[in-house]
Amino acid sequence: TGDPGATGATGPTGATGDPGATGATGPTGVTGPNGATGSTGATGPTGAPGLGAIIPFASGLPVALTTVLGGVVGTTSLVGFGNSATGVTLLGSGNIDLTGAGGTLLNFAFSVPRAGTISSIAAYFSATASLLLAGTATIRAQIYRSAAPATNTFTPIPGTLVTLSPGIAAPITLGAIARGSLSGLNISVSQGDRLLMVFSTTVASPAIAGAVAGYASAGITIV
Repeated sequence: TGDPGATGATGPTGATGDPGATGATGPTGVTGPNGATGSTGATGPTGAPGLGAIIPFASGLPVALTTVLGGVVGTTSLVGFGNSATGVTLLGSGNIDLTGAGGTLLNFAFSVPRAGTISSIAAYFSATASLLLAGTATIRAQIYRSAAPATNTFTPIPGTLVTLSPGIAAPITLGAIARGSLSGLNISVSQGDRLLMVFSTTVASPAIAGAVAGYASAGITIV
């Protein structure tokens, strides 16, 4: 047998075969480190002021409000939280003294726990009877204060007098209503002040002594 012949030239590359099946998914890699904390964003706009707290007052039983000769305030009534004291006399200076005595229903003042601003007042009166009333009675409600450090002497706060309308005219109809309110007030109160809601009445004409009775209620907003 003779020697093998020389290797022939390489033939052309054959056609590419079909892709093989996809391999199985590899394991999840290790979680990378956390990125750096971003810078703090700008401060948002200031929110709207809160509406404040509402302090409610209701007499429970009817109160009696009197005038003396001249139609000016005689005795007042102190209205609390579902109860009241009637027949309270103003001092010569127009102040009210709550010193009282043992067993006397008199203290209807509350203490202010934080500084704030009285922004509004509303008051309501529903008549139950007229006692010696002639003419038309104007019902009034006002906040009195004993400023911190508080004592038992209370003075009317200027700007808090609410004059209710319409007037209560004799002969009184059971359930005759008078109401009034003040808003947009800016009256500061301090922590430790004591506040008191006082109802009274006056009679313009005829300016004689008289009395009117009814249910009294009110509310104040402190922001």
